[in-house]
Amino acid sequence: MEIDERPPKTANSDGGLIDHPVFRSGTVIPTEPINELYQIVRQLVFVRETGCCFTAHSGVGKTRALMMLEHLVRRRMPEVLVIPHNTWNHQVASIRAFYKHFLAAIGHPDLRGETFDLRHRLIRRLVDMARANKSPVVLLLIDEANAMRIDDFLFLKDVYNELDKDGIQLITVMMGQEPDFGDVLALLRERGRLDLISRFARRKMIFRAFSKEEDFRGLFRHFDTSIYPMEGGLTWVQHFMPVAWEKGFRLADQVGTFLDAVDRCATPASRSVGIPGRQLFIAIRRYLLEQMFREQSKKAFAELGWDDSLTYAMLDDAIDTINQEEKRERRKR
Repeated sequence: MEIDERPPKTANSDGGLIDHPVFRSGTVIPTEPINELYQIVRQLVFVRETGCCFTAHSGVGKTRALMMLEHLVRRRMPEVLVIPHNTWNHQVASIRAFYKHFLAAIGHPDLRGETFDLRHRLIRRLVDMARANKSPVVLLLIDEANAMRIDDFLFLKDVYNELDKDGIQLITVMMGQEPDFGDVLALLRERGRLDLISRFARRKMIFRAFSKEEDFRGLFRHFDTSIYPMEGGLTWVQHFMPVAWEKGFRLADQVGTFLDAVDRCATPASRSVGIPGRQLFIAIRRYLLEQMFREQSKKAFAELGWDDSLTYAMLDDAIDTINQEEKRERRKR
């Protein structure tokens, strides 16, 4: 076979699997924690609160949550102008470069000029976008808020004040990783910038990991009911386990078995800490793959498939990392 030849893509080929939504990096599922996040932000918009910040540990799924939040707000509240912003990507050497990055991110073609010109252009662009959208509210979703500097908060204050002059409300939703985001707020307090905390970060909440039985049942049911391809396709689970599916297997019925495996494979504190989304989705993918390979090889169903998948996902190590981060937070208090 020549090096540039490609075998035909079939449902069971590696190419067919890689294209499946279960493995796509852009696939985001409306989980119960994300639904809770949306309800909180929905209330923020209705009561016109100026801001709120959410914190979570590494691997919980902060970035994916903001992606789904943006989608939900655009679909359910089309009158709200939603602007995503990644602070980490804008950690640049000068405030002028910061404005240029932000202008480029919101699609402004003119990145020339001095700092004042760029700042003015950026604010006017936000105002124009809100007007074009006929929106009384601009919802700014800030990812990696743990990388924010005081200058970033001051910029938000300027934007808030300028939009307010035009009768437009800026609402910021920050998502940051603990314990680093706590350090950001501590620095603001140390510098006496309680005005910034009051406006943007007084309401601090936790974006939680998967912990409740209904969290897992709702997620597993999504795998049972989602169809790919949309026209004439199979459910996600059916794609990987057609034989078991025909015999009545449903992933949602596996919640009890899954949680028993969690108790065997992770520390006793895993239920209270919660299961990070990163490890959970790795385990689900691994489980589906293993059962698919066993079906194709005419092997028996892997009764301990969840144990193997959770071990592969290194769940115990991830929970231990979260416990260490929480100990560090407690020492700082």
